[in-house]
Order: sequence, then structure tokens, then C-alpha cells
Amino acid sequence: MRKALPEKMFSDAEQSRLGLLRDWILTQTVTEIEMSERQFWNFAQLLPPAEKPWTTFMGRPICVPNMPEAPQKYLGIFDKRRPGVI
Repeated sequence: MRKALPEKMFSDAEQSRLGLLRDWILTQTVTEIEMSERQFWNFAQLLPPAEKPWTTFMGRPICVPNMPEAPQKYLGIFDKRRPGVI
């Protein structure tokens, strides 16, 4: 089930924690993670370099619908199931 990350989660880089995200994924039975661009970059700065690129977290695909299309394609997080995409 695709779920959007709560607005307050990962909105502030100083208060972002991966453990909080792990708990949210497991308690909400999330299969796809949707987040804003700000949340994505706060999330990305927490990951160790070996975890990059950031296309998934805990095996769940990440999508960032409000990020411009070109950066999404460059990062490998472009969602091909969006309306109007072939």
C-alpha cells in the first residue's frame, strides 16, 4: 500500500531519524513510500554513502511526485505509473 510520509516527518533535517521511518513503515504496513522533495533530501543526507542511490528504503520504492521530472529520472526514482507517462 502506497502511503505518503506524514508532513512533519523529515521536514526538519535536525530532527530526522531513520529509526522513526522504519517504525512508521512497519506499523503502517507501507509497500511504497511517497514523500515531498524536502523530505527526500533530508532522508538522503541521513543515509550512509553505501546506501546510495536512494531508489528504495527497506525494499520499499520511494516516489517524490513534487520533484521535477529530470532529477527524478537522474536519481532513478521516476514513477512510470503516473498519469500521462508511457
